[in-house]
Amino acid sequence: MLQRRDMSEDLRVTKTRQNIQMTFIRLLEQCRFQDITIKQLIQECQINRSTFYRNYEDKYDLIQKIADELLVQFQKAINPGFIALNGKKENYISYFSPILHFFEQKKAILKMMARQTLPVNIFDEMHMIYSHALFEELCENYHIHPNSEKKAVYFSQIIASNILTAVKWWQLESSQTSEKEILEMIVLTVTKVFYQVYMSSFGKEIKNMHQVNVWKVKCLMRATLSSL
Repeated sequence: MLQRRDMSEDLRVTKTRQNIQMTFIRLLEQCRFQDITIKQLIQECQINRSTFYRNYEDKYDLIQKIADELLVQFQKAINPGFIALNGKKENYISYFSPILHFFEQKKAILKMMARQTLPVNIFDEMHMIYSHALFEELCENYHIHPNSEKKAVYFSQIIASNILTAVKWWQLESSQTSEKEILEMIVLTVTKVFYQVYMSSFGKEIKNMHQVNVWKVKCLMRATLSSL
């Protein structure tokens, strides 16, 4: 019985927060962020002031929570695994389609957030999340030497920026461009720019590291055989 009551209370809290967030987003489509007041918001939501403050500290906390939820969904949509393909002719589409679908599903709110002057820049946050994921993938697949980490960070940021700029441009400014066309643009960026520029920069280092690893294995084998 107690568990059922807790579930009912959780559901009410969820619905209340959804009501507040959706109403706030609707107001942001009509008014500037700095002009919206809590009084205006609670009147639109048809809730009392204490209900709002049980869920959020202020409107800055509210917009941050909205952004955080979007970023969680964005993080689920990204897949940096294409880094490991090493320019091979494989299906890249599956690595980028989820990002396009995320932007398509959240098109209205992302358009509003791009237009508004907000205390949180969700697009900068997306870039940071994506570039970090790409950097981690680079380090895992190419065994980046510590001396070259800054260069790897730079390339991760460049690739993340190119991909997200293309998707943002497609959704917010060029919706007449088809999904197939934008995917082809992204794949071209990755295969022609990243692999040609990045691999030409790191190829020698990776090759040398491979030779060192082979040498270490041979030395270990010799040591093992001599001890028999």
